[in-house]
Amino acid sequence: MKTTRINHVAVVVKDLAAAVATYQHNFDLEKTDGGEAPGLGIHNAFLQIGGARIELMTPTSARGAVAEFLAQHGEGMYLLSLEVEDLDEAVAHLRDTGARIRVAAGSTGRRLAFVSPKSTHGVLLQLLERHEASCS
Repeated sequence: MKTTRINHVAVVVKDLAAAVATYQHNFDLEKTDGGEAPGLGIHNAFLQIGGARIELMTPTSARGAVAEFLAQHGEGMYLLSLEVEDLDEAVAHLRDTGARIRVAAGSTGRRLAFVSPKSTHGVLLQLLERHEASCS
């Protein structure tokens, strides 16, 4: 399995506008995109930092994985997103090692996989298949 780079780090926040303002003011980061991702139950904003991004997200309702995380843990790092050369190969490899993985479609329809924190020493990993446009 070939991991190519960190795509983004996702951080759950209570107030998305306030968090974006904080990251822009304190770290001079540019907001590149974001919006509502109904399939994931979140509003989000992406901030560019070098070749990777920080995704700030807040739940749109009291239900769903992000809402549950916020209720149980408060604000904080939610996941680390890694790009892989071949998602199917990565999923097969990790399943062969005994890792727990769930494949899903992201808000843009892009396929991704989530690797259980029980398989990664407590960190929720998201795997994205590498796209040429994201290799810069």
